[in-house]
Amino acid sequence: MGDGSTTRATLQDVFRTVSETGFGERFLDRLADDLVFTAAGTSPLAGRYTSKAEYSEKVLARLHERLATPIRPTVEQMLVDGEWAMVRFRSAGVHGHNGADFSMQYCWLIRVVDDRIVEITGFYDTKKMIDLFA
Repeated sequence: MGDGSTTRATLQDVFRTVSETGFGERFLDRLADDLVFTAAGTSPLAGRYTSKAEYSEKVLARLHERLATPIRPTVEQMLVDGEWAMVRFRSAGVHGHNGADFSMQYCWLIRVVDDRIVEITGFYDTKKMIDLFA
């Protein structure tokens, strides 16, 4: 485990990209094939996903189907300790096709190995997630 400079640089690059393009293909390119993604809470997307393919199909694709506008995050805080980081970010002006307001605060615990994101635990506003899927 290093000093975290590689983790910080990787995540700064990832979030710079997604702030411009949203959570699309360029984001997926930075995820390890064996990614473990845990969506905390009790929303329709809550659960543990154990590959990039499963995360893409069961989380991202389902979100993209329901969102009228992309999520373009603004990072508010990043704390890094070796391979691990906490990234607190927000989205604004995000709405579902059903009119639901999907602007919110997020907190992700992220593990980076060899410039790839290998693990994410995400914390979300459960009510806003439920409203998007209503």
